[in-house]
Amino acid sequence: MLLGALFLVSALTKLIDIDKFELYVYSFDILSLGLSYIAARLVIGFEFLLGIALSVNIYNKYTIRLTLLTLMVFTLFLVYAVLIGRTDNCHCFGEFVAFDPIESIIKNIVFIIATLFCCNVKEYKFRPRWYILLPVVLLTFATVFIVSPPDNMVSYPTATKYSINEELFNEYIQPNGPLDTLGIAEDKKLVAFYSPNCKYCKLSARKMETMQHRMNIDTSSIITVFGGETTNLDKFYKETDTKPTLSMFMEVDNFLPLTRGRFPVVVLLDNGTIIHAFQYRSIDEGVIKDFFIGNTDL
Repeated sequence: MLLGALFLVSALTKLIDIDKFELYVYSFDILSLGLSYIAARLVIGFEFLLGIALSVNIYNKYTIRLTLLTLMVFTLFLVYAVLIGRTDNCHCFGEFVAFDPIESIIKNIVFIIATLFCCNVKEYKFRPRWYILLPVVLLTFATVFIVSPPDNMVSYPTATKYSINEELFNEYIQPNGPLDTLGIAEDKKLVAFYSPNCKYCKLSARKMETMQHRMNIDTSSIITVFGGETTNLDKFYKETDTKPTLSMFMEVDNFLPLTRGRFPVVVLLDNGTIIHAFQYRSIDEGVIKDFFIGNTDL
């Protein structure tokens, strides 16, 4: 029951911080952004099921073996993370308890030992039939996807007019305008509009940096515009675990009308012309890749 509770807590804490967990999955450069959304939720659904099976003490012969296999797979993944130099939170328990990969490997070893002690625990005599188990399995996974639907499975407004005031933007990039700096209107650029204290701006910064590395986009093509008073951004970059790009500050009176009071906003520009504008949920990896390096399979 204790092992089951740990898996249930692990799944719940991941689900609460699903945006950060899916970005963690995406950051390994194995799955596309869309597949990372789905994989993150499948892991959470699987942990919920395993936690339930352990807690109710049924089908122990299979449940214990599956638990050991799961912990070993997680451990091998963490070993890989260590080998490639990752030291960030592995999101085993979301953001509630931060473990780096080495700490999480030790935790998993303790869990494996605890699981071995459960091998001889007698299971309950009640053994539900497949026609009862199958709906439970399907309902568990479906619940995860319903509670937190993947961004690529939800229809968000994608028209530029919903994300940014295009007329005002064209005015701002004129000579001596608020955005007449850093070559914003030259060549192909990705311009991100953030507030330093905005949660989703921080998530967007992490997502954009991962895309930049995966697509090998030149850092000179990435510009960040922060809204508000000039402040020290060390905290922003530390919390997002990102590196500074070309950036500038814009007065709030100019920033809010431009982004229609919503942020983050990410804009793709071709010689000053807005090609696409996204908000956090509508960011499309395929569109950004096509814009910078051509239409190739992800």
